Amino acid sequence: MKAKRWALATVAVVVANGALLVTDARVLVWETKVEPGEHYVVEDYGNLGKNAQSSLVCRYWTGRSVKTQVLWYSSNNILGSDQCRFVLVQE
Repeated sequence: MKAKRWALATVAVVVANGALLVTDARVLVWETKVEPGEHYVVEDYGNLGKNAQSSLVCRYWTGRSVKTQVLWYSSNNILGSDQCRFVLVQE
């Protein structure tokens, strides 16, 4: 019975990963809030801790690799975001 569940879970993961590969969708893997003064370096963005405002670092699985998006953090969603989107569709 456990082998059947593992096989079903494996098929579901393979199908979901295949869907990500053929679409422009990305699924959130993890997010990190970076406060001013904190040392946090992101490729192509540099040290985010040098900014005057907090930042959100969103890491997305594309089906093939992990892509990074950096957003301004705002607890009330004005001039920034309080969290990363779970599913991101690139346009």
